[in-house]
Amino acid sequence: MPGVLPLSGLQIGVETVKGTGVATTRELYPDGTGYIDPGYGFSFHEGMQRGSYSNLTHVTKLREAPAVAYRTTEVSYDELVIPFSFLLGAQVGTGATADKTWTFTPAQISHTFDSYTLNAFDASQCYEIDYGVATGFSLGWGFDDMTSLSMDLIGQAIAKVTVDAVAANNAVKIPSGLWTVKYASAQSGLTGASVLSNTMRSGSLDVDTGLRPRWYGDTSYGFGQVVASGNLGGTLQMTWDSTADAVAQYDLFVAGTPAFFRLKNTGPVLGSAFYDVQIDLCVLWEDVTPIASASDGVIEYTMTGRLAYDATWANSIVPTLVCSLAALP
Repeated sequence: MPGVLPLSGLQIGVETVKGTGVATTRELYPDGTGYIDPGYGFSFHEGMQRGSYSNLTHVTKLREAPAVAYRTTEVSYDELVIPFSFLLGAQVGTGATADKTWTFTPAQISHTFDSYTLNAFDASQCYEIDYGVATGFSLGWGFDDMTSLSMDLIGQAIAKVTVDAVAANNAVKIPSGLWTVKYASAQSGLTGASVLSNTMRSGSLDVDTGLRPRWYGDTSYGFGQVVASGNLGGTLQMTWDSTADAVAQYDLFVAGTPAFFRLKNTGPVLGSAFYDVQIDLCVLWEDVTPIASASDGVIEYTMTGRLAYDATWANSIVPTLVCSLAALP
């Protein structure tokens, strides 16, 4: 039968050895279609003059760069272990009860990260991509939306396979209205800081993991390895109501002073704790625009900041997650 939308999906499994495919163990639920690109590169030899008006007669494969542009408008707490694992690899969830705590503190000198086998499929065919890593990921939230996640995944090779038997899941999703924000002048002050009330309307966090595929002359069409480059960075964007809190960020923008934030979203009870995602980060404001917009007759500020390294904290971003998973899927 033809492939139909309800019978398409994406499966994922963490690899023991990068580039060695494994059986996938978890379903992900991407939005729509068009998220898989086989990534073949070809030369059509069109510059070869043959003494005729038609020069194109054959094609030669140059490389493979399969990619998955994963997008979901409804991400779960459990699924965040995947993008965070590109900031620090080989992590596990700890805790004696159902709640498992994960901390992803990027190593600033010798960076580690995980890789995944991806199965993209419909009713007609399954395509396996090995050595899948994310060069970047994004979280987005608004006061009346679910939290969204996107990941730009690239792999080493693609092959037609039989789809794995993976159970469906109804993992707990992340409502945007539960996000809170704290501000402090140093990361050490975030724990004792108060949540800024009646401030943040929406936001997004775009992270460049710094992971870069490298192709070599090594008898292979796929990349030889993924290298952790010196490009871990990203952008924090927020829209706040026009309050004294927003004006304070404008003053930091003008002065070129770093700002420290704790983004936090706490969900329902899980074991002896709660589902929870917390992201500490340091930003240098690129732009804070006063009186930038209005909704419901209320004036808003918009602000955009770059993730910045703080020498005292010795980091730029550290996510902490409490979810139901004890190990990477």
